Amino acid sequence: MERNHYDIQDFLQDYAENSPDKEIRIINAAINIFSEKGFEATRTKEIAERAGIAEGTIFRYFPNKNAILERMVPLLIRVMLPRFSGPIEKILSSHANDPVEEIWKEILIDRIQMIRDNGRFIRSVLPELIHRAPLLNQMKSTILPVIQQYVSKVVDYGKARGELDDSLDAAVIMQQLVGFILTYSMFSAGENKDVEQAVTEYITYAMRGWRGTCRP
Repeated sequence: MERNHYDIQDFLQDYAENSPDKEIRIINAAINIFSEKGFEATRTKEIAERAGIAEGTIFRYFPNKNAILERMVPLLIRVMLPRFSGPIEKILSSHANDPVEEIWKEILIDRIQMIRDNGRFIRSVLPELIHRAPLLNQMKSTILPVIQQYVSKVVDYGKARGELDDSLDAAVIMQQLVGFILTYSMFSAGENKDVEQAVTEYITYAMRGWRGTCRP
């Protein structure tokens, strides 16, 4: 099964190098350093060296390191969201007549790959976003509706085929799926099970409830 490659740094590299905008180059350099050293341990001097500019140039665009992070989030959403949505559309179209269980498996495996490809960056930046409500809210208001849109499509498809309970709430399913993806991606690297086996086991058990077969 062919896998997509989701490394944020690779996606932004050409975008940043071909941009005359030094602000973009600074943000791209910061993403790389944050991934390697973490947000707190990163110094603006290191960001400047990676961006190929003088450290003083950074302060023409950003008063401090926090300001780089605050500008980084909107850029990542704008540049990356279409790239992350495309593979889901491809999965849905290529499995248009398959059991809904197979669609869930493909989506979960793909999203786990996306998280793992950017694991270092997520671990270094996500804790910082938690303490910045405006940035966290921006991510929620932009990304969560897209996730729910695709989950709703699959839920409606499964209901139409009689494979999912008619009372199933897409928002609840989204919470369950996101919870599994994040916990497995971030905390199961040392387990012997491969991703496909783990996802298959999870979906097999989850489908029992989603079909309504677990009701008393």
